[in-house]
Amino acid sequence: MERNKFRMYIFIINVVAGNGRGKRIFKKIQKSKLYQNITSDYYITEYEGHAEEIVRFVSNQNLVNLKAIIVIGGDGTIYEVMNGLQDPTIPVAFIPGGSGNDFARGLLIKRDPITILKHIVQNKFKKPYWLGNYWVDGTHRKSFVNSIGFGFDAEIAKQANQSWYKKVFNYLHIGTLSYVIALIHVLFRFKPFTVDLEVDGEVRTINECWMVTIANHAFYGGGMKIIPGATIQPRRFPVLVIHQISKWKILGLFLTVFTGKHIGFKEVDLLEATKIKISTSHNIEYQVDGQTNQCQTCTITKNSESVQIMGMDN
Repeated sequence: MERNKFRMYIFIINVVAGNGRGKRIFKKIQKSKLYQNITSDYYITEYEGHAEEIVRFVSNQNLVNLKAIIVIGGDGTIYEVMNGLQDPTIPVAFIPGGSGNDFARGLLIKRDPITILKHIVQNKFKKPYWLGNYWVDGTHRKSFVNSIGFGFDAEIAKQANQSWYKKVFNYLHIGTLSYVIALIHVLFRFKPFTVDLEVDGEVRTINECWMVTIANHAFYGGGMKIIPGATIQPRRFPVLVIHQISKWKILGLFLTVFTGKHIGFKEVDLLEATKIKISTSHNIEYQVDGQTNQCQTCTITKNSESVQIMGMDN
């Protein structure tokens, strides 16, 4: 392949993603003839939020020859990149190097890193992807890539993120097991809450609510099919609500999440919305693409502009 100076690729690498998997993938890519025959530059993230800063800087450079921003990392890295992207016309590519890699599952990015890079350089396949927007407690807008969830699943994510075993299981390539153990830890101390759910202007109060999850595709938590019928689409998104369920039954419910059978439980409601607002009387835990925090109110919509994603099979 001839070196094409009119096509430039910017790599953003999270070298600590997946317990060093991101670093190993980039080293492998650097040794390939394919990489050596393209014009590129790369940035290594050094701290939380750094990828967002890098992309904001790159987006503002007006690089007329920029072909794509290529992200090597996990779901947290692609979350930061999407929130830093100032120009949605710049294509983004993702080479999964994290522990969960739900974004890659949702987009069927499943080849080896060199093949994914080959697809990117050949501009073989490109797909529009609509991010979700969210406003927490009246703060400025942020975007989520995979999902945003409130309540039980957020508590599980927090427990897993703070655990010692997550790194061990990630190293052994069984990272999802950390969420299963975290679920058991959280199950017996979690207290259901009351939430006002405004769906496209219609308000309903949900008592004994366990969780509310909004997703852009089917997967979260490293392969769980949280909303199995979710598709990548503009304007609308699916909403899953679990309420008025016993602790023992929710344990059984989550054992079926990997197959998607949980949506058959009578305590599970599936909705569709263009805009949703969540309000509670006290702070509850929420997770965005696996990162957790607390809030009382949150408004969620779909981004009207799509981002072009490169690197998938078709």
